[in-house]
Amino acid sequence: MNIGYVGLGAMGGALAKWLIADHDLTVWDLNPTAIERFEGFGAKAAASLPDLARACDVIFLCLPRSSDVETAIFGESGLIHGLREGKTVVDQTSGFGSATQSMASRLQEFGVDMIDAPVAGGVPSAVGGTITIMVSGPDTAQDRVMPAFQSMTSKIYRASAQAGDAQSVKTLNNMMNMVYRVATLELVALAMRLGAKLSGLSDQFNGGIAGNFTSRTVLPALVAGRSTGDFALTLMLKDNNQALNLGMAADVPMPMSALGRAVLQQNINVIGEKANLDDVARYMSMVTGVDFASDVKCAIDPDARAAIELALALANRAIAYEILSVASKMGMPLVAFGEIVNNGSAWSHQCEAVVQELTAAAHAPQTLGDAVGALQSVERLNTNQGVATIMLGEVRTLYEMAAQEFGKGASISTLARYYERVGQLSFAMG
Repeated sequence: MNIGYVGLGAMGGALAKWLIADHDLTVWDLNPTAIERFEGFGAKAAASLPDLARACDVIFLCLPRSSDVETAIFGESGLIHGLREGKTVVDQTSGFGSATQSMASRLQEFGVDMIDAPVAGGVPSAVGGTITIMVSGPDTAQDRVMPAFQSMTSKIYRASAQAGDAQSVKTLNNMMNMVYRVATLELVALAMRLGAKLSGLSDQFNGGIAGNFTSRTVLPALVAGRSTGDFALTLMLKDNNQALNLGMAADVPMPMSALGRAVLQQNINVIGEKANLDDVARYMSMVTGVDFASDVKCAIDPDARAAIELALALANRAIAYEILSVASKMGMPLVAFGEIVNNGSAWSHQCEAVVQELTAAAHAPQTLGDAVGALQSVERLNTNQGVATIMLGEVRTLYEMAAQEFGKGASISTLARYYERVGQLSFAMG
């Protein structure tokens, strides 16, 4: 297959490199050094975007924003001047679903299919060939491009036949990732203030009900002194802003997401426009007052450790319901949506459990009373430790309101009914 790839940055470069062994690859980028690097790998360099479009059957783009994609396609020197009927454009940008839908409609007038295929899992996963790809667009176009996706990873999930839906899934996925990161780091900070070792917390959370993508990837990296990711926070903020816009358009309240987005904006304001994912832990250390690199010597009380683990699990569950509410209101089948987020950077044990419970009409063993008791216990611990927490109060309030409405003896799975009521939706499990 003759494939073109536009955008050879950290993510695009990692994805495009996998195509060289199985396909004829032609590349283009604003950075000549990036093009020269790929020529060294065996790829061809296009003289211009129209030349790339004329030479290739399938053209991938991985650019910072949807506006950049639009310029690359429809601009004065864009791909459109070389595209012909029967060709396929694949957008791997983390962009706006509505913008992608509009571009797909415009391209269809020229007989050109467009699909979107954003990724989740970060640059290390792209380099390692384990990235998660979400795909939406015409089924025939998805089938046509599938061999290229399979060169990049085995983790490929079809979102829908409507171009743009995968972008919305990715946007919501990134919001879940950020809220998990903030909630996990603030509770880790409290546990460390109480005497826990970071390495022990990583093992505990990952082996129990509180496991999420942050505990599985970020905490081990902090223990080892490794990078937790160099993705620009300005780009993550773009995704978080879009996620909130999706929620507002669907009339679904997103209190935890709004807090996660606010922390992200604060991080950029304090650290600067060049802040990346590594700086989230740095910022959370500043605002919580706890050094994640410190070597704690004393032992945390077992009851406090258990309460903090349950508090994190409850936070994971609440954000899962919140994001699933938006997806459901937008008409996305939750089984497919859950499969995508739980195989990428929005995985959590609780999100897996929530999807299973909704599918089978099952209930978790913990009650709303258990939840309120644990969260209030952690709040009391924190009042004596002085760790600034951001998510904890919101999570506690959510479960307290649900307990008042449904009774403390109701399962925490009943929180689904609470989200259905406030979002005026029904979780559809198609």
